[in-house]
Amino acid sequence: LSSMLRLPWAVGSEWVTPLASSLSHIQITNATQKRGRRRTTVAPLGTPPVWEKTKGERIDNENRVLLTRVYEAERQAGESRVKASEEKNIEAKKAPLGHDQRRVGLIVKKIGMMPQWTNDGTRMLCTLLEVPSNHVVSVTSPNEWYRRTMVGKRKAFNREGPMWKVTVGAGEADPWRFTSSYRGQFSRAGTGVKERLGSFLVTQDALPHVGIPLDARHFSVGQFVTATGKSIDWGFQGVMHRWGMRGQPQRRTTKSHRRVGSVGSVSDARIWPGKRMPGHMGWEWSTLSGIQIIRMNTDKQVIYVKGNVPGDMGEWLLLKDCLQEGKRPKEVPLPTWTPSLETIVEEEEGEGEEEKEENKIKTDKQVYIHNLFRFTSPSILFSNDDLKKQAGRDKTKAKIAKVKK
Repeated sequence: LSSMLRLPWAVGSEWVTPLASSLSHIQITNATQKRGRRRTTVAPLGTPPVWEKTKGERIDNENRVLLTRVYEAERQAGESRVKASEEKNIEAKKAPLGHDQRRVGLIVKKIGMMPQWTNDGTRMLCTLLEVPSNHVVSVTSPNEWYRRTMVGKRKAFNREGPMWKVTVGAGEADPWRFTSSYRGQFSRAGTGVKERLGSFLVTQDALPHVGIPLDARHFSVGQFVTATGKSIDWGFQGVMHRWGMRGQPQRRTTKSHRRVGSVGSVSDARIWPGKRMPGHMGWEWSTLSGIQIIRMNTDKQVIYVKGNVPGDMGEWLLLKDCLQEGKRPKEVPLPTWTPSLETIVEEEEGEGEEEKEENKIKTDKQVYIHNLFRFTSPSILFSNDDLKKQAGRDKTKAKIAKVKK
């Protein structure tokens, strides 16, 4: 039986069994995990099962109510333990982000795209990102992370110093859909069961507390951020769609119009690695850095960013601070935003209609960038020069149509 047990670890090209390693007293120093890093659907080694095999339809209403009470008791017990900890007394503050500092990010969901306009009438396309109830689930020290996982051996101690692994959960989910081992991490953190988990590299001076909620105001309007997510999954595609090749000639060709053609196998009689061939397109990790936040709705927890982000509608992304030179945030809440940092502006008595309109924008909690047009503002007025240019373009179009006739 011991000869049949094999661990997915390899030293060089030799597989090591527990019995062989104990007999030969081999000390494994550099172990590599046999698992792909580009595109994989297999969970890492040691990951507990997430989904419960029992179907929810088989549970009657009486047992469903009982399970709901049990899950609520687990959440309240974890929440009481988190509130009793002494680390919760530390308050947040606004301070400039150091060159070596790394903050935690947010897990957002791409919900759509819509245009916005500036004060001079320039149209820009932006993406709407929702922040669905983010909470800090766990904080792992670099020593423990390095000792437990292969990913920690690559990222815990890098060129920027020791990094803590902060796991964030997003999206409320039904507890009976998940296993008890998966729900345990949320009961220890004092939060509800989350639908999606994501990890961030954080320095020690910006560590958040376990169980603390993360708000959309973790970022500020006008700040540049970095979005990381999976690209759109196109499935198996040919070379014309996947790599943009033009294909074969349309005439005097039989059943080869969209095929790859010659692959350059002449002398070695083999295909070189990296050759552009048909295959799976998309669903790879993609990072887009330097996108700007132009608008924010704090009531609905929606962030408007300029341009596009990786992924399709409904996909989850990781949003964090941009580290490019010239686009780094100047002043940020450390470790994250809390209600104590909110400035409350009281309404003054005896205000007119214009003041009421401005206060309406504040009560809606819409935050705009300085040059973004607000739909409560007056419409844009065009000058006579713009009217003359428009008339000139109309005359040109009429001349072209007349010549065509």
